[in-house]
Amino acid sequence: MISLDGLGELHDRHRRYASGRRSSADVVESIELALAHGLVPNISITVSPRTVDGLPEVIAWVLERDLPFSLNFYRENKLSASHVDMCLDEERIINGMLAAYKVVEASLPRHSLLPSLVDRANLAAPHLRTCGVGENYLVFDSRGRVSKCQMRMAEAVTDVSTPDPLSVVRADQLGVKNISVEEKEGCRDCQWRYWCAGGCPLETYRVTGRYDVKSPHCNIYQALFPEVLRLEGLRLLKYQDDPQVVQKIVL
Repeated sequence: MISLDGLGELHDRHRRYASGRRSSADVVESIELALAHGLVPNISITVSPRTVDGLPEVIAWVLERDLPFSLNFYRENKLSASHVDMCLDEERIINGMLAAYKVVEASLPRHSLLPSLVDRANLAAPHLRTCGVGENYLVFDSRGRVSKCQMRMAEAVTDVSTPDPLSVVRADQLGVKNISVEEKEGCRDCQWRYWCAGGCPLETYRVTGRYDVKSPHCNIYQALFPEVLRLEGLRLLKYQDDPQVVQKIVL
């Protein structure tokens, strides 16, 4: 996976080297180099108020190369609290995402985008939890320390010397809690609950101080889900005579 949040200066608004040098040209060169050697990277696109206006252009660039990608919302954190321009504005994010979807509609890929178009939501299959944190997921840092989530690398729960680090992660009760969507207030009666699963638990806790409530981005999700399903329908119609696409649908 390679992060490309926009083309040129838009990407550099998020990602610069420690020296301050821009990284966008190097990222694009790396992607092109990978493709030239038969490697197909998955492009992770982080959406924030700083980059959302350029989302259609980067989506077009990715689709032109037939690259798999995912759109992920920027996660606020303690170190970013002073950057007021990074706070997600619902209307602006929704409009920017819908503009990007228009580009997708014009160049629908053969592969499904149901898991890719709305942050951590996955409309490809029903599920009870947004991610695998605390269940079947763990993160190693460069010193061999093990954490439950990459957003909480400083909160290690064990290290590589443990014979079964995942069992320690599962037993931990102090860090992030990734509870079932059926236990979340505001989610239990929602028609999208088994596809959204209530959003990122860390983001919800940061905003509300609770893990058992719906995501603060719920309005954004609900505005976008119907359009994602419409795009999938158009994709299936476009490739209805393609045996590879039909076979995947049957499977």
